[in-house]
Amino acid sequence: MYFSIFLSNVDIDAAMGCPLSIVLTQYPVLYSGNAKEGYPVCYFHAGRLTVQGIECITTLDSIPKMMWNTMVYQVAGIFRDAAELNPDFVRCEQITVINLEGLSASQVNSRTLDVVKKANAVAECIPEMLYRCIIINAPSFFAVTWRIIRAFLDKNTSMKIELYSNKKKGQKRLTELIDENSLPSDFDGMGPSTQEILCKNSAKNGEAPPKRRIVELVSVKRGGGEGTLAFDLKPNEKMKLQVFTRSELGGHFSLYRFPEGLKSSNMTPVLEDFSVARSNNGEMTPFSADLVDDLTGAGEYTLVGKSEVKSKATEYFLVIGDVYE
Repeated sequence: MYFSIFLSNVDIDAAMGCPLSIVLTQYPVLYSGNAKEGYPVCYFHAGRLTVQGIECITTLDSIPKMMWNTMVYQVAGIFRDAAELNPDFVRCEQITVINLEGLSASQVNSRTLDVVKKANAVAECIPEMLYRCIIINAPSFFAVTWRIIRAFLDKNTSMKIELYSNKKKGQKRLTELIDENSLPSDFDGMGPSTQEILCKNSAKNGEAPPKRRIVELVSVKRGGGEGTLAFDLKPNEKMKLQVFTRSELGGHFSLYRFPEGLKSSNMTPVLEDFSVARSNNGEMTPFSADLVDDLTGAGEYTLVGKSEVKSKATEYFLVIGDVYE
C-alpha cells in the first residue's frame, strides 16, 4: 500500500511556491507501506538531498511548511489506515528509514545541516510518534556529522536511532522490521523505488501520472559556461520539459535530437537559444519556464544550458522531464 502525500483540502503547492511533487525530487521523503508489526514507514533518501536544487524551486524556510503539512493533514489518515490493516496496531508510532547512499562530504555543510535542523524542529514537536529510526549506508565521514546532528536531538529520540555503515547489517536490520516485498528497491527491497512511487503520486485531480520522470540539477559555469543533460525517448512516448532556477541573470537552452544515437552526426535542432529569464525586477526568488510542452520523437536528446556572459558565479538549473505514453 502506497500513501500519497497530496491532499485536496490544503494548497501546499501555493505554500511551497511550486508543485510539491517537484520539491520532493530534491527532498525525497514519503510514507510507503507498513512494518511487520503494523507501524507506518517513512522513507527519506537523504543522499539525494541537494540544497542548490531546493533553492531552484523554493526556499529552505519552506521545508518546515512541507513537514507540518504532512504532520497535520496526512499522518492521522496513515495511522487510521494502519489500524484498519492490523487491528492489533494501537500505538500511534512510526518507523523512519533514512538512506545515506550517495551522500558526499561536500553535501554535508552548514546549509545542509540547516535544512535538517528545520525539518527536525517539526518532528521534535511530536517525539512520541517515533518508534524507531534506522539510518543505513552511512559513509565513513558521517561519524563526525552524526555527532553534530545528535547534539540537537532530544535525548529520548536519540536513543531510538540506529546507525549502520555496513550495508549487509543495515539490510538485515530492515528486513527484521519490514517485509522485503514492502521495502522500496532503492532501500534494498523488492518493492517499487521511492522515485517510482513519488512519480506515481505526482498526479493530481484525477490526472494520469507520468510513466517516468527525468530529474537533473544542471550546473552551468559563470561567464557563458555550458551544462548538458542527455536523455532518451522511446516510440509512443512524449515529454513535458521544464526548468526551475533562482539564477539572477537566467540562461539560454538548446535541445537537439539524435534519432540514430548520440554518436551519430545526424542531429535535428528541436529548440535553439531559448531564453530563461526572470520577470520580477531582479528579486532573487525561484522561477520556472516550460521548454517544450509536448516533445515527441524516438531517439536520444541532448539539452544544453548556457549562462549569461555577465554571470559572476556558477548557476544552477533544475530540469524536470515528465514522460507520458
